[in-house]
Amino acid sequence: LGSRAPALYTMAVVAAAHMASGPVVRSWPSRVSRRRWALLFFAVARLLVPAEGELWAATTNFAMPPDTRPRGCKASNFDPRISNATVSVIIPWLKEEWVHMRDTLEALLHFTPDALVEEFIFVSDGNPDHREAELVAISPKVRVIALPQRQGLIRAKMEGVRVAKAEILIFLEAHCIVNRQWLEPLLERVVQNPKVLAMPALDYISPHDWRSYMKSPPHIWRYEWNLNLVSSNVGGTVPTGAEPFMSPGTSGGIFAMGRDWFVHLGLFDVGLLEWGGDHFELTMKVWRCGGRIETVPCSRVGHLFREPAQRPYPVQVNQVVANYKRLAHVWLPDHLDRFYRMKPEAKDMVLDDMSELYAKRDELKCKDMTWYLENVDPEMRYEMDRICHPYVSGPDKCKGPMAQGRWTITSADVMPTEEYLRERAAADERLATEAAAEEAGERPEL
Repeated sequence: LGSRAPALYTMAVVAAAHMASGPVVRSWPSRVSRRRWALLFFAVARLLVPAEGELWAATTNFAMPPDTRPRGCKASNFDPRISNATVSVIIPWLKEEWVHMRDTLEALLHFTPDALVEEFIFVSDGNPDHREAELVAISPKVRVIALPQRQGLIRAKMEGVRVAKAEILIFLEAHCIVNRQWLEPLLERVVQNPKVLAMPALDYISPHDWRSYMKSPPHIWRYEWNLNLVSSNVGGTVPTGAEPFMSPGTSGGIFAMGRDWFVHLGLFDVGLLEWGGDHFELTMKVWRCGGRIETVPCSRVGHLFREPAQRPYPVQVNQVVANYKRLAHVWLPDHLDRFYRMKPEAKDMVLDDMSELYAKRDELKCKDMTWYLENVDPEMRYEMDRICHPYVSGPDKCKGPMAQGRWTITSADVMPTEEYLRERAAADERLATEAAAEEAGERPEL
């Protein structure tokens, strides 16, 4: 194709836009809507995108990412129901660099079928400059919600949900580069199971080089007993192929979810202030109240993984711990001793009235933490009686080097691969049995 590729791409996108409006056309052997033709044209157009991005470097501001999808990802033939769905992309932000926001939006426009997008909602969390003019100039589908004072990113997300028009919500961050066909696989999982929280695989953008992009190895998200989020891949057992796989947790910032399901679960707790804890509430409510969390490896999103020194705003550690205490009292009532052993600084923090949160949990008929440990996260269950704290004195002090990337378990106490595989297989069998019973209308005993 050579130098004609950008022109051909432009022609195809123009054709897609033209065919996205208007009445139904007739085609043999069946009648096909213009909307589906538009998606088809867009898919063909994107086949012209070079894998490494050298050809179009001059036509975009963002650095064209390499194609990091695993082998076996399909380019078409998605569930036809996705052509009748639209998404609201919600992007809360605070003190973000303009280049990050601009490139995030331009990558979205470049790699996302326009027919599937209802709106891009940028929620400004008390920023003095909401950048509305600049964002709307890039796309007329942008809506800017300007909070006059900082509410915290958790409440900013809730404000985005409140105004969202589409039936499916995509939560994104303002320092991401979406990759080729990132949306369609996520959307497919949600239309197939309205109670799923579907996450893309997050590729790595260095905090020192915004234009870098590296494929991340497969992993699952899960939690330690101090409620900190960690990634895990015991013995390299996480699947490496194209099929979606379950994850015990979510990072909480980048995912797709049905709007009705999100609202039904009552997300988020308005008492979670500023930053921290929303990912754990999401995890507990989705898994324990009737849903499922999955990673979709054919959906790739590059994410700027910032270290504390690169954060554009301060994170109050005591507020994070206070948020965790609220969550522990709602979701770990039978395991509070383990939480407090790992977060002793939380013991003397004052709790507000929690009765509404307890009532909502009971109204949703959520399963208990023991069910979650037995069926969703066997690693967390294995670690229950092996946890330690690296900085306290007394019997809970760790007696060996910490496991890599961990704060509550030593390297000697990591779950053995063989035991993990055995427990994971048994848990998957129980989950499948429960799912079949629920599909048949026979909710099992909790």
